Amino acid sequence: MLLGCDTPETVIKSLISKGIEIITAEPVEGMPPYLSSHADMQFVNVASGVIVHTPGASPSVLKKLKDSGFELIEGKTVPGDTYPYDIAYNCAIVGKVAFLNLKFTDPKLLELINKCGIKPVAVKQGYAKCSTCVLNDHAIITADKTIHNAALQNGIDSLLIPPQKGIILKGYDYGFIGGATGLISDHELAFSGDFNKLEQKETMLLFMEKHGIVPVSLSNERVADVGGLIPLSSV
Repeated sequence: MLLGCDTPETVIKSLISKGIEIITAEPVEGMPPYLSSHADMQFVNVASGVIVHTPGASPSVLKKLKDSGFELIEGKTVPGDTYPYDIAYNCAIVGKVAFLNLKFTDPKLLELINKCGIKPVAVKQGYAKCSTCVLNDHAIITADKTIHNAALQNGIDSLLIPPQKGIILKGYDYGFIGGATGLISDHELAFSGDFNKLEQKETMLLFMEKHGIVPVSLSNERVADVGGLIPLSSV
């Protein structure tokens, strides 16, 4: 699993205790300080075994990914330190659909998306990956209306929730649901904190049950937006 180096130690230890191998993304120079180590700002797992990454990604992290069997493709866009110039790789791929802000998506990433037969769907939300909690190829949870509507229009079941202001993100008022979650198996969705401390836990639980997914709390602390828990396996 790929996640940012600023992820709470309790979360990392919990994942390791479940037998999950961890690769931690390091800060990228020139990106917003509190987002610079977030994996969902640097890497996109476009297809099985293929990752597109930002220029400036840590060589040691790239080596670990390569040693794990991934084909690595460097994007063309050097991210900036302000929105929207930091979102070139913040793309949510759900099955054969990719939600992204077309205007600012890296062209190499977009080329690979099309090459892999994935349909790019333009949304206004630049932090598309941060905003999208993926349950499977056919279902998501999001607090963003444009992503929610785009998902429904493309045959993806979507639960629209209010912004979860209980999600911690240093330097910001609150974080995103997608940045706080990630699949650890075909039927388990991990939360970087205590799922039961989220405001919409009952609504989300019902939706997850509908899709055969169970929540897994990785600590008893408040849920944090850590830049996503990015699976590096078949899920």
